[in-house]
Amino acid sequence: MKKLTCDVCHKDITTAVNGRTYYHVAHIDICEDCHDKMEAELKPVIRTKQPFSYEWYERLERDTLAKAVARGRW
Repeated sequence: MKKLTCDVCHKDITTAVNGRTYYHVAHIDICEDCHDKMEAELKPVIRTKQPFSYEWYERLERDTLAKAVARGRW
């Protein structure tokens, strides 16, 4: 069995169910708590973007995750 850890907070993910207890975003595995924190951080930024673009959103998501991984926290 493969051991899975969150790339941001480095916690072990014991019951790994993709899309439920961990998320694989831009080749980074994040736990549910970190995913919720990421969504909370991005929500105000996304609401101000007019017109909305999926390319812009994916780039924003990747950049935000890269910063969080570098810091080791949110």
